[in-house]
Amino acid sequence: MVIGRRSDVRINNRTIYLPDDVKKVAKADGKLHSSYGIDYFAIAGNNYPWHEVPDLVIGRPAYDNFLVATATRYNVSLVDATNTVVALHQTDAEGIRSGHRRSDSDYNWRIIRKYNGGLHGCICTNCAKYKTLKLTGGSIVVVTKFHRRS
Repeated sequence: MVIGRRSDVRINNRTIYLPDDVKKVAKADGKLHSSYGIDYFAIAGNNYPWHEVPDLVIGRPAYDNFLVATATRYNVSLVDATNTVVALHQTDAEGIRSGHRRSDSDYNWRIIRKYNGGLHGCICTNCAKYKTLKLTGGSIVVVTKFHRRS
């Protein structure tokens, strides 16, 4: 399972058309989200235990963390691609945490607590056993094992 963090950018009526624009805006104005805010997932084949995922709401707190915790519980390899994949999260005046201010913002937490007693184990990008890196001078991407931070 490939996971990663995003760069948060207040868009301020800008229009971004091209992939290179995404990279430029993320670099110039973006702030990398915390390791607990996982913004994308790529899963190959049928290696993920979807049967273990209850009906959660995407875009509300804990959905991303639950997917990562479930992956680690079932020994699905985690690769943090934050260093090589640019993900831009465009926000408006509501800000980057608008999902936390909704009336149902605790919905996922309530379901997760009932489902398995809460989140356990690895729930952020820093827990991934692997991360991607770009080699100096080129666009070659390698996947390297790295040690968890304490």
